Amino acid sequence: MTTPTMPPLALDTDAGETVVCDPGSYWRVAPHAEGYDHGRFDNVKGRLYRRAEEHALAKAIHALTPGCHVLDAACGTGRVSALLHHAGFSVVGCDVSEAMMAVARRRVASVPFMQGDVTSLPFPDTSFDAVTCVGLLMHLDRGMRVRALRELARISRGFIVVQYGCLGAFQRIKTWLTGRPAGAVRYPVAAAELQRDLRRAGLTEVSRFWALRPFSSSLILVLSK
Repeated sequence: MTTPTMPPLALDTDAGETVVCDPGSYWRVAPHAEGYDHGRFDNVKGRLYRRAEEHALAKAIHALTPGCHVLDAACGTGRVSALLHHAGFSVVGCDVSEAMMAVARRRVASVPFMQGDVTSLPFPDTSFDAVTCVGLLMHLDRGMRVRALRELARISRGFIVVQYGCLGAFQRIKTWLTGRPAGAVRYPVAAAELQRDLRRAGLTEVSRFWALRPFSSSLILVLSK
């Protein structure tokens, strides 16, 4: 009798990048969570990307009211939670992975963190002045993305700031030539698909900020209901 094999939680590409196949399971493993920041940002490319992404985020959060109450959904190791906290917002972090939040609590001890899935958040309607969700949507298929967007909108009284992996011409050509997923993410989208997501979720784009365009697919959106 053949023992069934479990599908891999992540795959390594020829370029040395890791494509996470099952983020909900992969990042609950403590060694994966502990190594997340090191794996992403402890090289020249990672540091350059991080600087560009955080610059885009800093511009996006100018839309938020100073001092407002913000949920950082899918907060991971708390990098964005820390950015929001240091910008003067009252922040709560939420993630499915206790292992990731253990890192977040060490990073910014004054921010409360609690466990929760972004498609079913443990908060009443309009609980927060604004909501951020960075680093998640590009790992979700279309149906899950729309569910997540609707849930983020449900709990926000104001703006929703999210990150997409949105493919431009350069990224599509690179993917076609190499056969590698753009940005090592599972579900990058084209501009038309992004707009379909927003329509299905009942959201409107207010502004957008690219991180390292055209070399990265990372796009930060400010949305309203």
